[in-house]
Amino acid sequence: MFRNVLLAFAAVAAASVAMAGTKCPAVPKAQWQPVQMLEKKLADQGWTVRRVKVEGSCYEVYGVDAQGQRVETYFNPQTLEPVHQ
Repeated sequence: MFRNVLLAFAAVAAASVAMAGTKCPAVPKAQWQPVQMLEKKLADQGWTVRRVKVEGSCYEVYGVDAQGQRVETYFNPQTLEPVHQ
């Protein structure tokens, strides 16, 4: 049982490290593209955007992708490219 707890802890720690590595670069807000441009880009790709918020130095998007899957994805605010899903 102790081994299972250790394995579970290791899995959570690895996931946390993976999330930490997907941060957006620190870019001055003046260089961020408007949220509306990200929403339009995603809509053109077939997404339904439910909510966009700023999380650290990223845009965090909640919505439904073109395949109908619910997603929570982080985007670089300067390039509008996905960083982590």
